[in-house]
Amino acid sequence: MMKKNILITALSLAALCSCNKTTTPKTETSQTASENISQPFISSIEYSNLVDKASQEEVKKALSAAGIKEGNIQTFLDNVSTFNQTVGEVGMVKEGFATSQNLTPEYDKVKIQEKWEEKNPVFVGYNCRITSFDMLRDFVHIENPILENAKNLFVDEDALENNPQKVFSSKERDLFMAFFSQIPTVEGKDISKHIDMVQKDWQKKGISFIHNNDKTKASLISVFFHSFFSKEDNHLFIGHIGVLVPSENGKLIFIEKLSFQEPYQTLKFNNRTELNDYLMNRYDVEWNQPTAAPFIFENNQLIEGYRPNPNKKIEQSS
Repeated sequence: MMKKNILITALSLAALCSCNKTTTPKTETSQTASENISQPFISSIEYSNLVDKASQEEVKKALSAAGIKEGNIQTFLDNVSTFNQTVGEVGMVKEGFATSQNLTPEYDKVKIQEKWEEKNPVFVGYNCRITSFDMLRDFVHIENPILENAKNLFVDEDALENNPQKVFSSKERDLFMAFFSQIPTVEGKDISKHIDMVQKDWQKKGISFIHNNDKTKASLISVFFHSFFSKEDNHLFIGHIGVLVPSENGKLIFIEKLSFQEPYQTLKFNNRTELNDYLMNRYDVEWNQPTAAPFIFENNQLIEGYRPNPNKKIEQSS
């Protein structure tokens, strides 16, 4: 029975937070960004898995300077250390930051799952949503936490229920569910219409960001996916999310938990266009679907430098 539950969990998070991929080769939007839109598509990344003390201290300093509470930072770093020590050698960067031409570093997910379950047979761990909301819960205000359809969050709920440590209070959990629940949307591939649906839903819920448009503070980077099965089952949801902070040298630092069965990653970018390219390369990969391409929010609006993944056509013809 345990193995069956593990299989169900693995399949579920493959569909939910690792993270969902629903795209189309043509992007229609009137809100394409202004930042460095002509620069070449990103060809390499600089990243760390925060295995060593020096990289952890560097990120800790940036998170603190960006206004995140010390307690939230320490909890995050404790979770990183627990994960890294539990899974061991699975393809992570052993020290500092590494540069890679592979924009999607590969990890031994089978070994990660086996090692994690040896010590945590019931608790599946943390994903992108729990990690990011735990860090930035104080940055988001939700006046009216309406919960209409949260069926996309059943694995998240399982993780919160079976965590030996309490992550959120009852009120915070309601806010988490309201923030990440599915949003009904319109049919079609026009991203501007889907963006409008998200913003209207958040206005209804009274969702606002305490430090919105303050680039010295941390922000939430949310990748929205479009799921369409029928006219009655047509939704948008946050399939991946991370935290963005500035660094002392002018670069941007993006922190993410890739999925339950993948590590924490911290990446450095020169600008938001590079961040967009990294995320769209990972998630904007499918074609010939009735759904819109993924789109990326920084807090409550389309990220500067947003553009689709130009390599989809290469993948399609190969």
